[in-house]
Amino acid sequence: MTLTWQMWASGADEEKQLKQLAALVHKKHPNIRIDLNTAPFKDYFTKLQTQAAGGEQPCLVSMQSLRLPGFAELMEPLDAHVKKAGTEGFEPAATEALQYEGKTYALPMDLAAMVVYYNKDAFAKAGVPEPKAGWKVADFEKAAKSLTGQGKKGFGLSFSDLHSLTMALTYNGARPVTKDGKPQLDDPRMVEAYDWYAGLATKAKSASVPASSSDGGWAETQFVNGNTAMAVDGTWNLGSHIGEAKFKVGVAPIPAGPDGSKTYVANSGFGMSKSCAYKDEAAKALAVLTGPEAQQSLAEQGRVFPARTDAQPAYEKFLTEQNGSDPESAETVELGMKAVMDGLAGGEPFVGTENWDQVNTLFSQYLLEAYTGSKSAKESLTTIQQKSAG
Repeated sequence: MTLTWQMWASGADEEKQLKQLAALVHKKHPNIRIDLNTAPFKDYFTKLQTQAAGGEQPCLVSMQSLRLPGFAELMEPLDAHVKKAGTEGFEPAATEALQYEGKTYALPMDLAAMVVYYNKDAFAKAGVPEPKAGWKVADFEKAAKSLTGQGKKGFGLSFSDLHSLTMALTYNGARPVTKDGKPQLDDPRMVEAYDWYAGLATKAKSASVPASSSDGGWAETQFVNGNTAMAVDGTWNLGSHIGEAKFKVGVAPIPAGPDGSKTYVANSGFGMSKSCAYKDEAAKALAVLTGPEAQQSLAEQGRVFPARTDAQPAYEKFLTEQNGSDPESAETVELGMKAVMDGLAGGEPFVGTENWDQVNTLFSQYLLEAYTGSKSAKESLTTIQQKSAG
């Protein structure tokens, strides 16, 4: 029996890791084979929609928590299969993020919070104190200003949802979605938060602006290339940023606003489609794909911050080996892991609207106008609200 599995992958290495997980399923259950199909992340959810419209859904569906509300009706609730798939050993926030309207639609692969990555060398050169737990928005603003100069900026703006929305959340508690799942992108708090966020570039002149609406990874790329001293990014890039940057990377929690440091928590996982004809076998496959051996393998390769607590030491070991064994490098890993754990412990699971994929696309199209100053934050957010609610 062959089960089709759809997942995103950014290159040959990630595809190889996924094939290793598929092989684990066949090893555990020789009667089950996995036919893995991958697509780039930016195309994955569009492809999933197209397949659903054509009645060609894969049996095993990979899902991101932000986009779950838009795909829940196409997926099989796992609550009846939960004993077969197993949920023991997961971080509670990881399973919670993949639930919608009280039902579980996927079992978690990873768990991620947002943190501030910073260039330790740039901070030292400028004589700016490094950010620590408890630092505030005002400290962040001051650091960004002090680190701007000689063609470089202190911070990089982003219109990716988790990145900019986390900064809005910590700034004044702004939330883009109502408790009943409706968009409120033009809410006064959202307008106030994005006026501040865009103002880091237009008023304070201390933040770089994406070159175009297609530069979804602008902030991360500019940081790793040394063009900005700070960037907000997910914990999923902890290993790659430390490995790729030509400078010493520091990790700090999101700066605290009036209600403390706030971050959204999101993750990815695996579920099954309603149309899957082999649900019992799919449940067995899910138990392996998200099981201890699979989690340990991904953690050892630095692919994810694992959702299973038992596999998390392997991820820390990977970071330590990648970053070096000298005392300063060891401290970077220790502080990075602390920022990760603190963010996950106090993070707020992000639940999007049913059309969140569309909303995220609108962010890149219209927030750029606010970031460049050609439109106000209120005008940009009003446009996004009208188009997302229409």
